[in-house]
Amino acid sequence: MKSIHLNLLKIGAIQTILIAVYHFFIPFQFNWREFITEGVPTINWSLFALNNYFSFNLLVIALFLLYYLYSKKIYIEVIKILSLIAMLFWSFSALYQIIEPMPLPVSLSWLGFVLPGLALVNILIFMVPLKEFIKIKIGEKYIA
Repeated sequence: MKSIHLNLLKIGAIQTILIAVYHFFIPFQFNWREFITEGVPTINWSLFALNNYFSFNLLVIALFLLYYLYSKKIYIEVIKILSLIAMLFWSFSALYQIIEPMPLPVSLSWLGFVLPGLALVNILIFMVPLKEFIKIKIGEKYIA
């Protein structure tokens, strides 16, 4: 594995960890509790639970990817799979935000550009090494 690809994957994993941790705090940043309806406790619970489940899953995937990237042994298949999962997450995130932009208060409207932009950057960060990893062997030659 080339060091540039390894470094790109490390950057992508670290950014994914940061976004996962940030998502644990989004309900506090946007004061979700002020906007929930008292008559639907199950839906209120699920809103917070889904956010926390999402954050936890994203955090675990990125931490495992980072673990394998820093491992003394090269687990190339595991790294490929975790990198692909992370790239698919960022692809879904970018597409979702383009189709259904997040409604934001005016003071945070800049996030409407930063968050989809970050998703697109992370797609590229993961795509470059993945393109190198995913090759098909035909005879003695590899093709992408």
